[in-house]
Amino acid sequence: MYLKKLLIIFLILLIAPVGYCKHNNQSWNIKAENNAYRHNNKGLMYLEDKYYFGAIKEFQMAIDLLPNKQATATFYTNLGRTYEKIGYPSLAKDCYEKAVSINILCFDYYLQLAKCYKTLGVVDKKLEEFQNKEYSPLNNVMIGLLYIQKDHKATGITVLDDFCDKEPNLIITAGVRNYLKEITKD
Repeated sequence: MYLKKLLIIFLILLIAPVGYCKHNNQSWNIKAENNAYRHNNKGLMYLEDKYYFGAIKEFQMAIDLLPNKQATATFYTNLGRTYEKIGYPSLAKDCYEKAVSINILCFDYYLQLAKCYKTLGVVDKKLEEFQNKEYSPLNNVMIGLLYIQKDHKATGITVLDDFCDKEPNLIITAGVRNYLKEITKD
């Protein structure tokens, strides 16, 4: 009888939820968000050490843990940069496009995507695609960047400057203005 009770207690403890523990009358849940940030940070360390396979795995784990949050756009961008470093710009493009779709107000994601389009040799195709899309002021950000990537700097600057004039209160506008200051220093 004592052995049966001991076996039942053991089984209960064995199948208890892993994500929950009790310590000093406090309960903690394992937080996917915290783990996602840890994996992203570990991926950044691997990327710095040029351990690309490890970086890819860590960024992917961060994405898997936190698939539908704004921060995930950063994880996708980090994954895209890693793919670019190892010579897979088409995989990087997919990551950058996902990052832009998750966080449409981060200028850096648009810039990375435009540079990737240039690497892939699809700037003209993408420029036409964005010009033919249903109007959105954010399309002009990509159009301006694509003109710049196409070496039509004056046209690109004009498009981006016009965007800043029409949309002065958007979060992305500060990034566009900083970029314009940087590329017009010459």
